[in-house]
Amino acid sequence: MTADDIVNYYLQNAQSTLATPQSPSICTGTIESWICVEVGRKIVIHGEIHNHPKHAEGKKLKTSPIKHYLAKDGRVYVTTKNSMYELGMPHPDFTGDVELLVGNLDTQQWEKLTYWED
Repeated sequence: MTADDIVNYYLQNAQSTLATPQSPSICTGTIESWICVEVGRKIVIHGEIHNHPKHAEGKKLKTSPIKHYLAKDGRVYVTTKNSMYELGMPHPDFTGDVELLVGNLDTQQWEKLTYWED
């Protein structure tokens, strides 16, 4: 699995309109303004968490390594060892060239976030 695999999967499976899909999300947290980053042989998502009961709206995060990705009813999800996140809209400046963004990511404050199911 590569970061491009996840991005391409999102582009092929996410609802093609800006309207919210009619079906409910299968998880509580949505990552908005996200990008996929390959760190060695692992892939993480940088973005902002929304609709999460334990974290402030828009809090910047870096996930644990992504294990799987799936789509259901126009929504795309990623899973880590202990969490599942819905992928909202990608970062507006991300055009597929992660090198353009990596320098900016290093200067921002990101918090590693893993949601443990209760």
